[in-house]
Amino acid sequence: MADPKKDLHNEILALRASVFDPNTRFPAYVACFEQLKQMAQDQALGVVYIQLSDMERVEAAFGFERYEQILRRAAVHLQEMNSGEYGGALLLAQKGVYDDQFCVFAPFSLLCRSPMQALDLVARKLYVALEGELAGDHVPGLSLHVGYSLLHYNPFLRFERQVHRAVEEAELLARRQEEAVAALDELELRRILARGELATVFQPIVSLGDLEILGYEALTRGPEGSLYEAPEALFACARHSKLSRQLDHACKVGAVGAAAEMPTGALLFVNTLTTTLDDPEFLGGRGRELLARSGLLPEGLVWEVSERLPIADYPALVNVLKDHAASGYGLAVDDVGTGPSSLQMITRVRPRYLKVDGSLVSEIEVNLLKQELVASLVTLAGNIGARLIAEGVQEPAQLRVLQELGVELGQGFLFARPSSGFAERITPGENGETGSEEVRKLGSEETGRSGG
Repeated sequence: MADPKKDLHNEILALRASVFDPNTRFPAYVACFEQLKQMAQDQALGVVYIQLSDMERVEAAFGFERYEQILRRAAVHLQEMNSGEYGGALLLAQKGVYDDQFCVFAPFSLLCRSPMQALDLVARKLYVALEGELAGDHVPGLSLHVGYSLLHYNPFLRFERQVHRAVEEAELLARRQEEAVAALDELELRRILARGELATVFQPIVSLGDLEILGYEALTRGPEGSLYEAPEALFACARHSKLSRQLDHACKVGAVGAAAEMPTGALLFVNTLTTTLDDPEFLGGRGRELLARSGLLPEGLVWEVSERLPIADYPALVNVLKDHAASGYGLAVDDVGTGPSSLQMITRVRPRYLKVDGSLVSEIEVNLLKQELVASLVTLAGNIGARLIAEGVQEPAQLRVLQELGVELGQGFLFARPSSGFAERITPGENGETGSEEVRKLGSEETGRSGG
């Protein structure tokens, strides 16, 4: 026989889960109509809509834990500002459970003298406070857009629908702001591409046994001192502007051109989007001519293909990779261990190199699970005849563990930071302290590659 108390308890839990976000602990605004009606005092209610753009990319690239951490920190900051600046008068909510858009409601008591001016001031303060907080998350490309609307209470209309309409108006204003910013971003990116203002730096890939340099990975940077200097911001802008193909092409051509002074015999690792591998500039005779200008051959170039983005047509990808292999190019699968398609990618394209994502290398010296995962990748690489490269090596302790696990190659600030020149001698730890500090400051910079 069912227990009525237990059933009621389960129903309450289910109801709470449907209206309260367990990550931010904010309610969905639809759960707050009674409180909002009291705040309006039959007069007016302010709505500020806060939109964090490109959060889908953050979740896809860094995982839902990082995504939810950013939202959680933003929620905490909003709570602190509400308590300190407004004495808790604002109602903080979300558009929906597990959503990434915040709805902040200002009571009539804060708006009574000059409602629109007062609401504009609230919106500006929220924007400034959150913008500074998000900047501390070191996720280039993440941006903030704010819109606001004033609900004028009408007793002849259902209050709940008035709230919905006010939220929609505020959201529309935020989206228009985002569209305006995106248009300016596109113009700036087109200008950067037209003027050839991209820069290429190189980071060595070394043997963990004798520290001999195997080759160099080319990394692209935007104009120094600009908003687009960080690669993630540059590539995020390209995705929004539908200029990824043009940017990817420019990055690859720039990488080859900048490699003219690379030491003889070293390999050049160049990142590429899977969707741009059919670039005719790098296939057949045209590719050989382009490489020859920098004293390179296809046999000396390795394409790094990332698994972070989903691949829609594997047969087409395999066919174009066969064309590259026939031309002499090598292949590396990048970011192994982070995306959903790594095994499928590896089994279908049979790469020469597997690049272990830095997230698996971080704290590997104290994390037994990461050690087991990397050990399994060592076995996998051996079975398919590939060579394993550990990315993001920062500490001597990480190097020792990787050596013990049998990882053959490595890359990271412990050996050398990205530079416009080519390091020819590696002494581990030489850049350790400075490099580690820079890693903390730049956050995800090593995920910004030459091809996206």
